[in-house]
Amino acid sequence: MSNWKNVNNWHWVNKNCLKWAQTWFTEQLVGLEAEKDGNKVSISKMVDCSGDVDLNQRKGKIITIYDVVLKLNWKGVLADGTTEVTGSIEIPEIAHDTDEDDFVFNISIFDETNEKQVMKQVIRKGLVPLIQAKFGQFSAAMIKENCDDVYIESSQMGVATPPRLASPSVKSSDASTTTMTTTAKTTSSKVLNTTSINDQEEFQTSAHELFLALTDAQRASIWSRGHVKLEPTVGSSFELFNGNVTGEILEIEADKKIVQHWRLRSWPQGHYSKVTLVFEQGSNSVVLKINQTGIPVGEEELTLTNWNGYYWRAIKAAFGYGVNF
Repeated sequence: MSNWKNVNNWHWVNKNCLKWAQTWFTEQLVGLEAEKDGNKVSISKMVDCSGDVDLNQRKGKIITIYDVVLKLNWKGVLADGTTEVTGSIEIPEIAHDTDEDDFVFNISIFDETNEKQVMKQVIRKGLVPLIQAKFGQFSAAMIKENCDDVYIESSQMGVATPPRLASPSVKSSDASTTTMTTTAKTTSSKVLNTTSINDQEEFQTSAHELFLALTDAQRASIWSRGHVKLEPTVGSSFELFNGNVTGEILEIEADKKIVQHWRLRSWPQGHYSKVTLVFEQGSNSVVLKINQTGIPVGEEELTLTNWNGYYWRAIKAAFGYGVNF
């Protein structure tokens, strides 16, 4: 039976998450600490968290919109072990469309002296990267902990008929390389010309964490911002983006490799491409290599754009895997 209040998650649903955000920032930031050359500092109190924090659902897509001001108090001890130092950190804007490098940290010292100035460097070099990493996790945490209040599972309503995936404007990664080849296949007694792509993307995380992001249904629902059908076993079918992407897992090796049949809803009926994802763990990051064969000619640019925008960029934004300190 369809949900008569919001059939197919079509209507705009909004939840004010400011109080949740105040609690989340307090739990995540208070207690963070850093040390340099014997000078120690830690976040001691959340003084202010104000602004707008909203979780929205429209046409089955989960959208985070926020713009908040944070003010934190900190305390520390100089290397002499006796001189106590206190102060504040103000971040005037934390917004859903703010890049990691654009956050502003205004650091002040109470009862400032020349001797205490060293604490500002300890904060900038030690605490600020930790705080930025938490900011990178904020959007994903908001969706995970509040999604049930704005999104109705498909089991409780009729099946939606979403549009074809769009082609967002995506900045290609400097580390990515792409090649394409073309072949021909026979599908339903018709010759279908196909092509292939090879690409790679770097993520600032481990192969294990990236593997989980791509194979765990709960994590996938966060970066895809919608209901996901996914099970990391050979022979299981999967469904993402409200059925726009479907397929079957052919081979899976934890933290190393995923092979799957993969198709867009708009492709000729019954036609699947073959996707091979290989994880190459580095010292501080992981490179994901993708080889995809059997893409209908004319669909290769859209397909590559969708990988970059709907998969890689979304995963980095959701979990902070694009941050490199």
